[in-house]
Amino acid sequence: MKEDDGTGPPNRELYALLHLSPEASDEEIRRAYRQWAQVYHPDKYQAPHMKEIATENFQRICEAYEILSDENKRQIYDIYGMEGLNSGLELGPKLNKVEEIKEQLEKLKRMKEQQKMSALFLPKGSIVANLSLPGFLDGDGIMRGMAMASAVQSQLSKSSALSLSGNLGVEENSGAGAASAVFRHQIASDSTIEFMGSVGLGSLIGVQMTRQLSLHSTATLGIAKSFHDGSINLSNVWTRQLSDTASGNIELLLGPQSSIGVGWQKKDQNTSAAGEVKFGTNSFGISARYTRRFSSKSHGRIAGRIGSAALEVEVGGGRKVSDFSTVRMLYTIGIRGIFWRFELHRGGQKLLIPILLSRDLNPVLATGAFVVPTSIYFILKKFVFKPYYLKREKQKALENMERTATQVQEARKAAAKAQQLLENVANRKRNKQQETGGLVITKAIYGNHKALKKGDELRETNDELASQVLDVTVPLNFLVNDSGQLKLHDGVKKSGIMGFCDPCPGEPKQLHVEYTYHGERYEVAVDDYEELIIPQIAHRV
Repeated sequence: MKEDDGTGPPNRELYALLHLSPEASDEEIRRAYRQWAQVYHPDKYQAPHMKEIATENFQRICEAYEILSDENKRQIYDIYGMEGLNSGLELGPKLNKVEEIKEQLEKLKRMKEQQKMSALFLPKGSIVANLSLPGFLDGDGIMRGMAMASAVQSQLSKSSALSLSGNLGVEENSGAGAASAVFRHQIASDSTIEFMGSVGLGSLIGVQMTRQLSLHSTATLGIAKSFHDGSINLSNVWTRQLSDTASGNIELLLGPQSSIGVGWQKKDQNTSAAGEVKFGTNSFGISARYTRRFSSKSHGRIAGRIGSAALEVEVGGGRKVSDFSTVRMLYTIGIRGIFWRFELHRGGQKLLIPILLSRDLNPVLATGAFVVPTSIYFILKKFVFKPYYLKREKQKALENMERTATQVQEARKAAAKAQQLLENVANRKRNKQQETGGLVITKAIYGNHKALKKGDELRETNDELASQVLDVTVPLNFLVNDSGQLKLHDGVKKSGIMGFCDPCPGEPKQLHVEYTYHGERYEVAVDDYEELIIPQIAHRV
């Protein structure tokens, strides 16, 4: 029995096979096994080919039950999957007692955590190259200055981490740099302490403590001494979760440059927004930022700043060009002038190139600096980038189909055999529900979400995508309970359900269901790991 290699919660195939939740009790597991055994027991069938199909699926059910009904095997399976079971862990000569198995499991878990922590060596860095078009035209050179920063964080233990960082900046004929270190230690489940120090520009030493005051509130208190002027600086930050997607904070700084600030952040699946109001000894500032994701690969952004030393508006957007890289272009206009800024983000590294176009707010230049690159981007996107990415994705999909063709063909045959034995019971349940006006699955399709297009008909697919979907009407009718309800559990990949298979490995999948209940038509689509409970009023067509 093979685990799925796709994304999502691991080690759930056996639960899907018996139609169980991963939190199922021993009694629920026994009840599910008896139900499936009644359908697939070989003695129920006389025809040789039917007996062969029943034997094959009955063995799968018995294997799943043997693992999930054994506390130790189930624990190993939940953590390590079939690989952990097949390694002989539960059968080794030194692991005959329950206590020994649990001890070995804990040891392996600790080893895994240590390996994970040793891998948490997180480097980050940025390079900023400030360019000036007016300076270049005046013969002073195009480079205004450059700054570099680098940081490395290492997880020393489960509760301790060390971060080292440095920066260097050069502007015209002057430059400065600094190096700093921060040691963070978790002293309790709700408290951490940090010791920090830096040398160079702005040398200081300090300590701060963070404590979770309640389920939704956190406070940070810090003190630092500057070696530059000998001053003592105190900081207080209170953060509170305002909702599932929003939080707010109040920051108070006491020292030579005292200030108080109030901030707000909100982030959901497709948008993020933030704002801050800050008043200092000799300054004030208000800033706001809004970002919206248009697709999984592109986003737009608008920001503004106003204060004693700033008045500017920034608009732009970015696009994800690979799994680890994002490019972004921003246009800024304000009292400092007109700027373009190009950014490349890859992993934890950033390359930022601000370009000063003009120090004067020339309306013609300001309009052209925004309209021209925007127009070029949309033209390139429509006629170059989009066709290229579509062609590349199509090629990858075709290569994946060719690579997995044999696997999918065998899986389809196994699913068809399993459905063949479910059909009689499924039809009886369907007829019974029809007589009482209960839940009847009229059509159910599982597979590539691109092949499932909304329309009056259930789904219309072309020849290329038709092979990436599977009709699962029979198994879903079988799973309808006597009360006229159907539930598919959250976090369990649907391809593992008896009578299902994965028709397109590596591709995002959905399950689309059309059903009737009390004479009304309903329709719903859910993602591969999403919970499905029907009937529901919200599904009514």
